[in-house]
Amino acid sequence: MISTPVKPDVTIAHAVAKLDAWFETMRGPGGYGGPVAHWWQQSLLYTGAGLDWRYEGIISGYLTLWERTGAEQWLAKARRAGDDLVAGQLPNGHFVASAFEINPASAGTPHEAACAGALLLLALALRQAKREGWHVYATAAQHNLEQFYLGQLWDKAARSFRDSPLVPSFVPNKAATACETLFLQAELSGEAHWIEQYALPNLDRILAHQVRGGSYDGAIAQNSFGERVVDKYFPVYIVRCVPALLRGFTYTRQERYLDAAIRALLFVLRQVDVTGALPTAIYANGHKSHHPSWIAPLGDVLYVITLLRPHGLILATTAIEARLLAGQSPTGGIATATGFAGQANKRPSQIPDFRDLLPVAGWCHKAFRYLASCVTGELPVVTSATYETECTFGGRCLHYRETPDLIEACNGQEPRYRWFKSASRPEVAREEFWVR
Repeated sequence: MISTPVKPDVTIAHAVAKLDAWFETMRGPGGYGGPVAHWWQQSLLYTGAGLDWRYEGIISGYLTLWERTGAEQWLAKARRAGDDLVAGQLPNGHFVASAFEINPASAGTPHEAACAGALLLLALALRQAKREGWHVYATAAQHNLEQFYLGQLWDKAARSFRDSPLVPSFVPNKAATACETLFLQAELSGEAHWIEQYALPNLDRILAHQVRGGSYDGAIAQNSFGERVVDKYFPVYIVRCVPALLRGFTYTRQERYLDAAIRALLFVLRQVDVTGALPTAIYANGHKSHHPSWIAPLGDVLYVITLLRPHGLILATTAIEARLLAGQSPTGGIATATGFAGQANKRPSQIPDFRDLLPVAGWCHKAFRYLASCVTGELPVVTSATYETECTFGGRCLHYRETPDLIEACNGQEPRYRWFKSASRPEVAREEFWVR
């Protein structure tokens, strides 16, 4: 896997510009909306704004573009996204519709931590640039951390964050997202207790979930209940542990955090095939699930590769990056995956599933964050175009069409699903689209 990193080029600049144009089509009242396709379940009937982890990559990506180009339009979009979160915060600290695939539910993890982290990135960037208004974003982030993470999820006995206030569960990738946010909170406030009392104990528990030795070396178990560790490994979630581990190393200079981060990424990269695809889940018995096989979420893998380069780990991104870019349609959105129809040991279809084609803001933000980090100059001016192709869903062959104004799937002249962008519900959703 050792090679020279792929150099940014006009292809990436064009991809970023197209993603930006597509994100604009996904805005509605309250923020960025759209249906959600996920491994766990779907949210095809709620299509309103989701104040979930999509804001992590959107705000970070726009701040990066502002830093790289100096163009005020990117800062304006980062601030607009931050304003979505501030306006959508409830008195109890939660964000509305913050649970992604189970939206419009609130109190989503790791989503609310990702939102708070995005707000802190924005506050730090504004303060550094001596711009007004950063306190508003900082206050909203701290309110969420204090009320939700410290007030409801902190398990004093286990010295870590639960995934639910009522269940003694621990999910490493979700705790890692919270840790990233705590490091940012400490940086902004100058108060070390956010790290010492909360972040570092969580990082230590993440290390306890990591495999050492053998073919699974570096893998991080998906979750645990009390003392029982669930031996399932999800590559796109494992990489989400790496940024927090790197922050732990930077803060403490303890090599164990850097070692864990490197091992985690190397485990994930050992699973990549020649097409740049990753298995979705890997089980203790050696079985691997390849359906769905992610496309847009690969942005997180590529992003983490760039984070480890300053630590001497120079890894090829060619196949993964090519798979990601090939998934971008003329609309600018990036397909979620391939093979959704083959989930749960079903036979995959030769024609894409509706969910394969569906670009989801909460997945595309990952691609946007990574690709924005590759930009070295101004972006071309582009627009979101129409994309049409055949797909299947619920046992039917359908015609999929996305324009800047809608996403629909039709059986001949009959619409089976039709969502007008900016609406909180689809205009048409036949019974097969009621699936969760």
